[in-house]
Amino acid sequence: MTEARYRAEGLDAAWPLLAELAWLAPAPFAALLTGLGDASLDMLRRRFDAEFPGTGDAWFPTWLVVVKPALAGQLEKARVRRDCAPSRATALLAEILRREHAGDQHELIRLRQEFGRLHGALFEAYMTTRKVKHR
Repeated sequence: MTEARYRAEGLDAAWPLLAELAWLAPAPFAALLTGLGDASLDMLRRRFDAEFPGTGDAWFPTWLVVVKPALAGQLEKARVRRDCAPSRATALLAEILRREHAGDQHELIRLRQEFGRLHGALFEAYMTTRKVKHR
């Protein structure tokens, strides 16, 4: 179904199904990425393999939101699996990004702590994108 959506409607339409596949079946997800032959997906996959602070293809959607926050809206359309830490982390990160724009610092702190408990190294990677560099 994921491949059919990709072929018929393109990558933007397929993101939610790609995320769900990564969470439900990481090995078939990895095989599908290779089989699609999409240059942008291949580049993201290579970058994930080189940069991801951990193991497990199920974390690809969460990592993707860290490095490409603009995709949060697309990945947010995926059905969240509460029993799956990578799924919860992806939804949580999308909520964090929304809260950053709203300026709700108290709630933002709580959400960030929860995200950090789900995957500490990925949380650190996210936080490095949030640090202001002073000259």
